Amino acid sequence: MASSIKPRFIFCRTTLLVFLLCGPGLVCAQQTKDKWQRVYTGDESIIEINTASLKFEPDYVVRVQFRTTYTHAETLPGTSATKYKMRLETIDFKLNEARYRISETSLLDSNGKELQWYSTSQMREWRVLKQGGVTERLYAAARAQEPFGLWKVFAYKFVDASSDKTKPEELEKLIGARVNLQSNRAEVGNKICTSPVFEDMRSSNEDLFRELRVALKAIGAPDSAEMITVSCKGSGWQPPRSMLVKVREGEMLMLWEGVFLVLKSE
Repeated sequence: MASSIKPRFIFCRTTLLVFLLCGPGLVCAQQTKDKWQRVYTGDESIIEINTASLKFEPDYVVRVQFRTTYTHAETLPGTSATKYKMRLETIDFKLNEARYRISETSLLDSNGKELQWYSTSQMREWRVLKQGGVTERLYAAARAQEPFGLWKVFAYKFVDASSDKTKPEELEKLIGARVNLQSNRAEVGNKICTSPVFEDMRSSNEDLFRELRVALKAIGAPDSAEMITVSCKGSGWQPPRSMLVKVREGEMLMLWEGVFLVLKSE
């Protein structure tokens, strides 16, 4: 089979980021459609990133799928006549070291039929990204996908319907504040984490309710959502735990100091 990257549903004990809307179900299934975006154009090929494939693994690793389409078909390894037109590669990037390795490869013909698939993650050592090279461009493309990027706080929603609805001055000051999520830095207003660690985990709406006593529907989110933990390994964040829920493209809810901040991408 061709490489596939399962969507994420994450729950964390430090800083939680929930992102990417999924369909109904206990956990996020493979319901997110592939979404290709061109990141490189050359004389012999074009390369696209599957923006729906981004997945965070332990130890600062982000896994992403790329598709290379060749101008002229290439000969399949081990054959003399069979040609392939596209290469699907799942690439692991180590965010804290700027290194990479190819995890899986699938070769397809001009009709998209898979001709060959192989896994190489256990055989490949981590390689250093070459400055100005094509792989460095792919790395930059991966770090440009949500939840990375600049966000702005537009409003906030209370977690519990029975909560005191007074508007704390500190929360009011967050309206209009910038939230900056990058691979090596995370900021919420003037609170900064200098060494964030992103990681995917699976959970369910029931788990979320048991932990926070809030249902996703109550905050305008779907029954199932994909979550990403962000643990601060550098200077600390307060509060120590946060959560982002992507309700639609370019908009997320972020749990912060007992409320959900409404974030929109800048």
